[in-house]
Amino acid sequence: MSLLRGNPAVATVAENLGYLIPLGELDPAAVIDCDRVVKVDWRGPDGTSGGVFVMFDQGLGAALAANLLGRMPGEEVTATEIDETATELANVISGNLLPTLYGTDHEFHLDSPYLLPAVDPGGRREAAVEFLEGKLIVSIETIPDNSRILRRAVVLP
Repeated sequence: MSLLRGNPAVATVAENLGYLIPLGELDPAAVIDCDRVVKVDWRGPDGTSGGVFVMFDQGLGAALAANLLGRMPGEEVTATEIDETATELANVISGNLLPTLYGTDHEFHLDSPYLLPAVDPGGRREAAVEFLEGKLIVSIETIPDNSRILRRAVVLP
């Protein structure tokens, strides 16, 4: 069983989209040297809303950009390229994580992802994964507390 329920979904998306190699789970309270934070705002049923925060360390962001842009080993990537690929991965993670956590019987509308200052924004931790290339943490904020409206999906072992 995973330490955080979102770990399998996040690891799969990052591996399939970004060609990143998952090594395992981080401690749920892990602190990373945060280089990029991307937020994807969402709206759900009955007026619920919130945001998905995806935090990248420097190694993961650079490897993601290089992989998605087809760079050869040793070729540099720019800060803009890292920003663009980080927002793309955050968008896909959000689209996969919300149904994993809350069930597929709800419809979620995602806004365009955007960058925030590179500090841990808080929220409820839902994934913390270590990759060969670096570390990634995902947290979610909900407004209001959606526990009365959104059921947590039951994941059987």
